[in-house]
Amino acid sequence: MKNQLRRLWIDNRGFFLAACLLFIGGGLIGFLQASAVESMVNQLMDQLKEIVERIRESGGGVLATFWMIFSNNVVSSLMMMALGLFFAFFPIIGLLSNGILLGFILAKAQGVSPWLMLGAGILPHGIFELPAVLFAAGFGIRLGVLSFRSVGVLIQPHKGERLKNDWYDTLKQFPVAVLAVIGLLLIAAIVESAITPYIIQELLGGKMKINLLN
Repeated sequence: MKNQLRRLWIDNRGFFLAACLLFIGGGLIGFLQASAVESMVNQLMDQLKEIVERIRESGGGVLATFWMIFSNNVVSSLMMMALGLFFAFFPIIGLLSNGILLGFILAKAQGVSPWLMLGAGILPHGIFELPAVLFAAGFGIRLGVLSFRSVGVLIQPHKGERLKNDWYDTLKQFPVAVLAVIGLLLIAAIVESAITPYIIQELLGGKMKINLLN
């Protein structure tokens, strides 16, 4: 398994880097152009509010919070992986949207340093969640690149054999990639539901306010 994970990383690190750049780019847009993306972010925030509401309806306990966070992240990440097959459109949009949302929230946080909010509210679970999401999106981008190359083979048939081998290697790694992503998201959900709220309360208390109207 260790060798499989090592091979998985070596074969996908370029796509992981591409995913990181897209996410950072989205974050910069959300932070520097908060007013311009506000309408789009409000739609994303409505989705988050629905998740929070479902947690409250289920009792709001740590277990309910964990399951809601974990299941939502797993579904979103696996969709970015699988739907990357459609020329990488979905993982690219997902990366930019999530980056914009994070940048917007940091820009609109009032009464607290964005760096403190990032360190207290996101970093504890983010060190597991972000790599998982970025890797899932990167794998989706890899599938999208293969889809583009498959179209290109119609023009350059001599590249068909190499493309066939690349598809075989990619699909062979898919189950390992899924398990790696789910494992990281499992740890992230435990931290986010059981630890992050206490860190936020201790470091930020009631000082944090996110202004979504101005």
